[in-house]
Amino acid sequence: MRTPTGEQRSHLQRAVEAQARGDLVEAHRFWKQAVAADPGSVDAAMGLARSHERMGRVAQAEDAYRRIVRRWPGNIPARYLLGNLLKAQGRFDDAAGIYRQIIAERPDYTQAHFTYSGIHRYRERTDPHIGTMRSLLDSGALPAEKRVHLAFALGKAFEDLQDYREAFGYFELGNRLRRGTFHYAIESDAELIHNIMRTFSRDAVARLQVETQLSRRPIFIVGMVRSGTSLVEKILASHPAVHGAGELEHAFALGVRLFLDPAIHYQFRPLDTYPASAFETFGRTYLARLDALDTQAPRITDKLPFNMMMIGLIRAALPNARIIHCVRDARDTCVSIYRQNFATDNYRFAYDLASIGQFHNLYRRLMRHWHETYPGAIHDVCYETLVRDPEPEIRRLLAACDLEWDDACLRFHATPGLVTTASFFQVRQPMYTDSVGLWQHYREFLQPLLQVLEPE
Repeated sequence: MRTPTGEQRSHLQRAVEAQARGDLVEAHRFWKQAVAADPGSVDAAMGLARSHERMGRVAQAEDAYRRIVRRWPGNIPARYLLGNLLKAQGRFDDAAGIYRQIIAERPDYTQAHFTYSGIHRYRERTDPHIGTMRSLLDSGALPAEKRVHLAFALGKAFEDLQDYREAFGYFELGNRLRRGTFHYAIESDAELIHNIMRTFSRDAVARLQVETQLSRRPIFIVGMVRSGTSLVEKILASHPAVHGAGELEHAFALGVRLFLDPAIHYQFRPLDTYPASAFETFGRTYLARLDALDTQAPRITDKLPFNMMMIGLIRAALPNARIIHCVRDARDTCVSIYRQNFATDNYRFAYDLASIGQFHNLYRRLMRHWHETYPGAIHDVCYETLVRDPEPEIRRLLAACDLEWDDACLRFHATPGLVTTASFFQVRQPMYTDSVGLWQHYREFLQPLLQVLEPE
C-alpha cells in the first residue's frame, strides 16, 4: 500500500475530522481534495464514495464504487459496499450476485455471508449456503467477530425453514459471542434515562427562554429499534413532499457534544446552567445538516430511534418539528432485537434477553415522561394497527405531519430510495402481518425476557 503524501494525509485527516463532527459538506470537500492530490489512493477513493453515499447521492456513490472495483478488482471491501448500496436500493438480485462472487473468492469474508442471508430465502435444509456456513463456523479457525456473522446468518436460515429451536440456538450463539466483545451494564443506560427525565421536567422546560428555529422541515421518527420505524419512514417518504433520510446521527451527536457533560459521566446538567446559545446552535446546526442532503424536499424524515433521548432538546430548539413515536408489542420488539446483529455498537443492551427487557422498560418510562411533559406533541403509531388496517392509520400519520393525503403512501413498497437498516427487505414488500406474534415461535426460550418485562 502506498504511503500518502503530506498534502494528502492532511486532506484525509481533515475529512475524517469533519465527518466525525457530522459536517458532511466539509468532509466531502476534503475527500475530493484527497483524491485530487493522489488519484491513485484507494483510501481517498473509498472515502469519497462513502461520502457520496452519506449525502444521499446514490448515483454518484454507485459510480464511484464501480470505478474503484474496475481499478482495484481485488478490493473486496469496495465490492461488498457496492453490493450493500444496491441492496439498499432494493436491487436484491444484483446485490446477491456480488455477495456470491465474494463468498466464492473469499469464504472467510463473513460479512458477505451475513448480508447475503438477509436477501436469500432458504427453502431446504440442503441449501448449499447453509452447509458452507456451518463448515466455516465449526472449523474453529475464525475469530469471534466472523463467527458472529455466521451464527446470525444461520439463525435466519433456520427461521426461514421454520425450525425455530435450531434458529434460536444460532441466535443465542451469535448474541453470546457479540456480548463478549464489550462490557455492558444496564445501570449506565438507566442512569442516563433517569437523568433525562429529571432534567427535562415540566417546570424546567417551562422556564426555558430560547430563540427557536421555526422550520417545519424535520420529521423525527423515534422509538425502540425494530419497532416499525423503517416502515413508517418508507410510508412517509412515499409522499411527494417528503425525503426519507434514514438514521441521521446529527441530532444525537449534537446533543452529546453540546449538552452531555463528561465530568458527570456524560449526563445532562440542570437546564438553567446552559446558555441559550447552546440550544440555538443545536437547532441551527441540525437544519444546516439537513440542507447538505441531496434533496430539495420540503420535509425530511430522520428515523434514528435513539433520538427519543433528545426529544427535550428537539422541542426546545425546533418546536415545529414533528415527532412520530413507533409503538409495537414489547415481546415482538424484544425478540426481533435479539435476532439482529446490528452494524453499530449503539445497541449494547441488545445481546442479552434480560437486558433487552430491562432497556425496554426504561424506554417505556421515558416515552411516558415525554408524553406528560409535552402533551399532544408526539404522535404514536401502533405497528399492529398499521399492518392490519393501513389506510386509517396512514391518514392519521399524515395529518400529524401536516401532510395532505397521497395514494402513493399506500404503495410505499414501490417507492424508490435507500433503506440501510435491518428492515431493508421487509419495507419493500406490500403490508403483511407475519411479524405480529413473532415471539410466540420462541416462547419456550424467552423466560429471561418475560420475567423482567413490565406489563403494558
